[in-house]
Amino acid sequence: MSLEQRHTSLDDLRTLLDHPFAPARDADARFSSVQVEPGLFLLAREMSVEVPFLFESESFPACTLSVVLDGAATSQTRGIDGGFRPNEVWISSDNDRRPCRTMLHSGQPVRTVELVVTPEWFATSARPGSEAFEPLRRAMERPLSVTRRPLDAHLKRIAWQVLQAPAVPGLAALVLESRALDLLVALVDSLGTGDAGQADALRARDRDRIMAVRARIDDDPASIVSLTGLAEGFGMSASKLKRDFFSAFATCAGGYVAEQRLLLGRALIEREGLSVSEAAYRAGYGHPSNFSTAFRRRFGFAPSRLRR
Repeated sequence: MSLEQRHTSLDDLRTLLDHPFAPARDADARFSSVQVEPGLFLLAREMSVEVPFLFESESFPACTLSVVLDGAATSQTRGIDGGFRPNEVWISSDNDRRPCRTMLHSGQPVRTVELVVTPEWFATSARPGSEAFEPLRRAMERPLSVTRRPLDAHLKRIAWQVLQAPAVPGLAALVLESRALDLLVALVDSLGTGDAGQADALRARDRDRIMAVRARIDDDPASIVSLTGLAEGFGMSASKLKRDFFSAFATCAGGYVAEQRLLLGRALIEREGLSVSEAAYRAGYGHPSNFSTAFRRRFGFAPSRLRR
């Protein structure tokens, strides 16, 4: 199966500013980047993924709020939780640059809206002394941190307004600026109330251990028989694993294992050409019918459709 590939960096982001909301190379894809203020960017991605799509990028010192309306992706860079699922919000911050590799899954549309704030935003404004924005500044000064949570109706409405901005240039600019500021308020509020800093609430030892737990799941989700067994392997109780996992990643450990199994099964069908039954067993399911049911519930279509 063929594989699409694209690379982006901060320099690429600035280049896009000359052509906001311009079509990408593919006729059914649209990428956009609008600089609302120096150091404050609003990005939108809307595309139909017909084949697996490898998205290579480079992180840079920034804090990002990402709203995922549709689409699924798996991060292929250890330590970078760049994957996503439909109807979720993830907030990331970093004080360094590092390469990232994310695989977009095929067979479904991808619609995301992101607000990116870089240190330049503080350097070129009168906001450095404002206490309200201190959580945002501190987030950009810390090492990599990524948290996620379910998408709420308020942010979903904002994201759709960005994707469906008016065609009239002047009106579109006004709408996009307004929606970007709405997202900025949501980002600062999340950081200030601790929603995006839940991983910091864990002690360093617990945080490192739960990161290792997630890496273990990512490496071989099919082998995770139970959360009790997984927890014992890391010297903790199942209840602590569940509690720390949710605190760090704002998602349930059991749900995360199930999600990774489904993504593994899908990848085995799409990339390796396995049958549905073979993929189900390789992904850790005892019965292919259970895999098919869970797959249809998660992706909205039967796994057999991937083999057509």
